[in-house]
Amino acid sequence: MKLARHFYRLAGVISFWLLVSGLRVEAQGLPGLQIQVAPSASALLVSNSLTYTINLTNLTGLNLVNILVSNALPSSVQITSYTATQGVATNYSGVIQFYLSSLVNGTAAQLTLNVEPTVAGLLTNTVTFSTVYGLGLTNFPVTNLVVQVTNAPPPQADLSVAITGPVQVVITNDWITYGVSVTNGGPASANASLTNTLPSGVLFLGVFPANPAPTIIASNYIFDLGTLASGAYTNLQFTIQPTNSGIVTLSASVGALGVLDTSLANNLVSTNLVVTNYSPGTLVAVTNFGQTINLQNGLTEQSIWLTNTGAASVAAARIVVTGVTNKLFNAVGTNNGNPFVYFSAPLNPGQNAGLRLQYSPRTLFPFTNGQLHAFPVPLPNWKPPKVLSTRTNINPTRIAKLAGGNMVVEFPATNGATYTIVYSDNVLFSNAQIAPPAMVAPANRVLWLDYGPPATVSLPTNTARFYRVFQNP
Repeated sequence: MKLARHFYRLAGVISFWLLVSGLRVEAQGLPGLQIQVAPSASALLVSNSLTYTINLTNLTGLNLVNILVSNALPSSVQITSYTATQGVATNYSGVIQFYLSSLVNGTAAQLTLNVEPTVAGLLTNTVTFSTVYGLGLTNFPVTNLVVQVTNAPPPQADLSVAITGPVQVVITNDWITYGVSVTNGGPASANASLTNTLPSGVLFLGVFPANPAPTIIASNYIFDLGTLASGAYTNLQFTIQPTNSGIVTLSASVGALGVLDTSLANNLVSTNLVVTNYSPGTLVAVTNFGQTINLQNGLTEQSIWLTNTGAASVAAARIVVTGVTNKLFNAVGTNNGNPFVYFSAPLNPGQNAGLRLQYSPRTLFPFTNGQLHAFPVPLPNWKPPKVLSTRTNINPTRIAKLAGGNMVVEFPATNGATYTIVYSDNVLFSNAQIAPPAMVAPANRVLWLDYGPPATVSLPTNTARFYRVFQNP
């Protein structure tokens, strides 16, 4: 049976939604009021104990008054106890009501309800909430919390969820991608449901893979992941655009109706993402040569000159390119629809540096300096994972310096596969760096050119340089 998810929004103020099937309900809508309702299990045996925990946290900046939370349970449930950290708890003919005359700003209250189901089936707890807010406005959101009760022991599985955030600093309006993975630790299979929650001030741009398509309820994207066997996992990649600076909290939760999850501690995860504006400073980027066609890599190339015209040093720079129809081949990110590259080294006042922009397809096209926009940013982190710093899984067949000073790395490849190049100035790779971006092999043999920034921190003309090649998963 597939659990129905309910969403209510009354008077435009407070709303409830189901985050995980049978596991957790969270209310949101009254700014700063956090309400969470969670059962201790999504499935259990007849006569086993079940606990509902309700947490209310008042961060509204106001003192709320006359708060009432009601739990309406079926007659097949035996109520064993109910407590509240403040206020009064009462049983009105099977409806457990928690009343708080006030909830001071900055404080929290916890309400607990213990029950024992006496018959098998779906146990539904209908939870309602009301409070006086503003000029006497009373709001009544409602939701149903469903738990499966069986006569036979339910299958057991340990579902877990994790979030992998972006590595680089996030600037307002960046298009960023983060990963959410769901794993079933077993021993039983589970029909998993994932809820990915986005905060306000974040635009949803897409998810990969696109199927199954999510059910969207407010800012919650709910995915029916189907059956996950024991030991199986699935990964989703979300692309979003934060539109304001500040702390962005990403959260995800997982659950499965009819399965006894042996550990609920890993069913909910959240991570804070710091979104900043560009650093102070004045940078200017201009073209310093005309476009050329590079027949070795099949790209249109454009050299540009970056200068720090400000009075202070900058840690690094981002160059955003606008108004181009050709693809910026060596872009490492996108900001508000515009691709960008990094200059990953400090620039002192008056100092300048050269970079090379690469475009595909290899055609010459109109371009002006007004399409180049340079901004100071924190130094990007191109340090590779440890495994990439200690070994290689693709053996280059040739590494040579060309007449113009560039280095060429030739290696066998799988057409369409993605590869990462790592470089260092010593054979031990003690200070290894990734050369962004990762590249997609256009054939079964690749010639990769080290031409300096933005791919590498400097031109390879005057220093020794060593390379490793890795095929990405």
